[in-house]
Amino acid sequence: MNIDNKTLRIGYSTVSINKQKPQFSKDNMTDNYGQFLPRENRIEIQPDLVCADEANTLLHEILHSCVWVSSLSQDGQPLHGTKEEELVVNSLANNLTQIFIDNEWLLYYLTENLKRKI
Repeated sequence: MNIDNKTLRIGYSTVSINKQKPQFSKDNMTDNYGQFLPRENRIEIQPDLVCADEANTLLHEILHSCVWVSSLSQDGQPLHGTKEEELVVNSLANNLTQIFIDNEWLLYYLTENLKRKI
């Protein structure tokens, strides 16, 4: 599935997803596969990633967006500071990606059960 120009609802925000090549003159995504831009409500992901890297990067950036919307990275909150947030987000994204890879039935189960009203 092509994720370029898709949108996600995360909390009260609509977040767009765009493929973006690294821009070395702007130091934009030169040391990572993706980024969440909170002031623009946008996730950028490098094109041409292998499937698992793209999925893991998208999940990683979604978690950054959740942290932002939940104010967990604000001054005085548990993930204040770039190092703390990155450590937690990276650990969760990597573990969840591996869980989904190793347990193919899980995403189907979650999708089917979350559709049900009861």
